[in-house]
Amino acid sequence: MELIVPIYVLIIDIILFLAIGYVFLFMFRRLNRYNSYLNTLVKYSVIFLGVAELGRVADLIDDFCCTEPAGYFQLFAYSVSIVGVIYAVVYYILLVERHYIPSPPSFVRRSSLGAHVVFSRNRLLDVIELLKSSGFPALAVTRSPGMYEGFENVSTVWVTQVLGGINPTSLHVLQDVIIRFIRDNPGAVVLIDCFEYLLLYNDFRTVFKFLTNLKDQVVLQHGSGIVIFVDDSILNEREKALILKEFEPL
Repeated sequence: MELIVPIYVLIIDIILFLAIGYVFLFMFRRLNRYNSYLNTLVKYSVIFLGVAELGRVADLIDDFCCTEPAGYFQLFAYSVSIVGVIYAVVYYILLVERHYIPSPPSFVRRSSLGAHVVFSRNRLLDVIELLKSSGFPALAVTRSPGMYEGFENVSTVWVTQVLGGINPTSLHVLQDVIIRFIRDNPGAVVLIDCFEYLLLYNDFRTVFKFLTNLKDQVVLQHGSGIVIFVDDSILNEREKALILKEFEPL
């Protein structure tokens, strides 16, 4: 055969042939290794890469012998390959969204607001970030209002004995402030991250009664949400069971 194209064209065609061939073998070796969803992506990638590689073979033949059938096959192979790449990219993004990107907890979705308890203060920052990204209003009842600075959609209530906050023994005042916020901001979420501090100034029965009354008004009456953060190491089994009876764990 006589080369009928410049040598640099042949070199480029060979490089593309080897590159696509490598990716084809890479994907082929991964067939049936994963779950059905990911394996579907691998299977179609192998098919489309195989067609692309055949197109490169036709292109190499065409470098030595310009035949009309080879040109038609190249056009077909390129068209199928481009469609395959588009399909694979879209399928991959949908796959990641559906199976690998975690959905926000139910309390972050307006349609699923309710009463929740988190037995770990380590997750507080994660919840704050979720509330920030959600954009809808929230009220944080807290000992550390500075932790919520910079969140335009989060208001704070400082629970403290210092002037300017709400005294931890004034649970009725705290409840009124929360209910007023919920009325002014339908569908909002209330975060209470100072449960242990309230227990320093009130017994468990008083705090639990405050929380259940708050739950009834916030969730059942106004359709909003409430999340309390509790260090379960300070509770006995009976107290923890009572909280779990009223609040769904996250």
